[in-house]
Amino acid sequence: MIAFEGIDGSGKTTMSTRAYQTLKTRGLPVAYTFEPTYSRIGSIIHLMLSDDVKGSGSLQALMFAADRVNHFEAEIEPSLTSGVNVLVDRYVYSSIAYQGVALKDEGWVRTINNRVPRADLAIYIDMDPKTGLERSTKRSIFDELEFLEEVRAIYKRMVASGELVEVDGRGSEEEVFSRVWKRVADYLSL
Repeated sequence: MIAFEGIDGSGKTTMSTRAYQTLKTRGLPVAYTFEPTYSRIGSIIHLMLSDDVKGSGSLQALMFAADRVNHFEAEIEPSLTSGVNVLVDRYVYSSIAYQGVALKDEGWVRTINNRVPRADLAIYIDMDPKTGLERSTKRSIFDELEFLEEVRAIYKRMVASGELVEVDGRGSEEEVFSRVWKRVADYLSL
């Protein structure tokens, strides 16, 4: 399992879909998925993110954790068990960063997410939050510069602890993908 992380506008969706297409073209067994999902739980999260459904920060964190457990058990684990490489656009690290900042309790967010394994490789695409906000086409309740600077700081701490590997998100799409692909190819010994 390879997870792609970063703030909105960092290019993680573009990079994860390109990595998926490249692996597929090379004939490797690969699946692509994302979080939050569009399961019943995930659909409520999408409404919360657009502020159409209200919920406290604690409720949001629990909803993300529930969606993730369901996602892992119903989709990711069966794929991995059958020998398929799974690429995930956002995973547990997003909750640690975003809900960790929102609740000022990263430890509790980690605890409620401890029922899913960490990714085999987790790539964090680093992007200045101001640039990310300018580039992002979708809006969410988290689109505030100061908030995203704190989210970035948590991502950076996860890089420093070895939970994530960082890729510089600056430059052209080709330049960034070259850096991402090097990480993926090295990990998979391609």
